[in-house]
Amino acid sequence: MTDGKKSAAQLWGSADYSGLAKRLEPAADALVDAVAPRAGEHVLDVAAGTGNVAIRAAACGVKVTAVDIAPRMVQLGRERTGPAVEWIEGDVEDLPLPDNTVDVALSAFGVIFAPRPDVALAQLRRVLKPGGRIALTAWTTDGYVAQRARLIRLFVPPDPAAADSLSWGDPEILEQRLATEFTGITIERLAVPWHFDSPQQMTSFYEAHSAAYRAAKQAAGDRAQEMAAAIEQQASPDGGPVRWESTYLLVQALAR
Repeated sequence: MTDGKKSAAQLWGSADYSGLAKRLEPAADALVDAVAPRAGEHVLDVAAGTGNVAIRAAACGVKVTAVDIAPRMVQLGRERTGPAVEWIEGDVEDLPLPDNTVDVALSAFGVIFAPRPDVALAQLRRVLKPGGRIALTAWTTDGYVAQRARLIRLFVPPDPAAADSLSWGDPEILEQRLATEFTGITIERLAVPWHFDSPQQMTSFYEAHSAAYRAAKQAAGDRAQEMAAAIEQQASPDGGPVRWESTYLLVQALAR
């Protein structure tokens, strides 16, 4: 594993992810509903976090394997799902599974953080059986998450070696990436509620549950409080309750 990936594994395991996982549950529901796993199928949840998607897939009565690069996420996932899900520590760019063994591959806001999208998608195709189904979610380029990310970049210049997760939210780019390994591509635009009683409650939530936000604050140094204030202002210009619908794309395709 490269130093960058070791850092990513440490980052994703450094915060209490449960709060974010709870807010992202509607997207996990949408993913599993979209592919409708059938009895006897093997479902793979990639960059699984603590198992939002894996739990829902397992409830369909199918075999589920969950893979995440962060040891802490794998530990928490095992505690959360119990034996209903097989957990493996692994990298989406080098999946620890044999060829042609998976019927359905899913990832909720996970594969989008792969440094090399083409490699990640090729790995997913490798483990999928011909005709196997894939479904992924990615934040839209015009939604709240993207707007917040662009604001943070005013305070913390992006790491040129880091994954451009926002590029996955461009439908044209997304379709181009998938077209090499997959066919029957469909893209749907959905949203998860992003509601808080106040912008201050929102940034406190990020501080508690978002490792990426905490890392950005640290990188911002002396401007950390200025950055937090700007994020609060962006989310609620009048200082009232935050009421965003955070848009994302749900893409489905079939392995060639």
